[in-house]
Amino acid sequence: MALNPSDLADLLSSHGYFVDYDTGEVDHYTHDIREDKTLLILLAAMGKLEVQHHPYTNAAPTFYISDLPISDMESYCEMYPNDPQCKIYDV
Repeated sequence: MALNPSDLADLLSSHGYFVDYDTGEVDHYTHDIREDKTLLILLAAMGKLEVQHHPYTNAAPTFYISDLPISDMESYCEMYPNDPQCKIYDV
């Protein structure tokens, strides 16, 4: 089963990444440019993170968890009604 944005944020946070739950931004706790960002790049390639480039400032790319600011399951299910967590089955 795929992770929803909130679960992904919690998982990354528990593994030492800084996650801003208001904006969805993900980064290392230390902002050292030499930090290995392989996991963040891999998650972006899989479509789990969005990447924002800063072409005019030449700053490093910023990674975001899309839809993280959606804080409750009802709002999440309105955005993703086909997610297995959101389906209601009539028996």
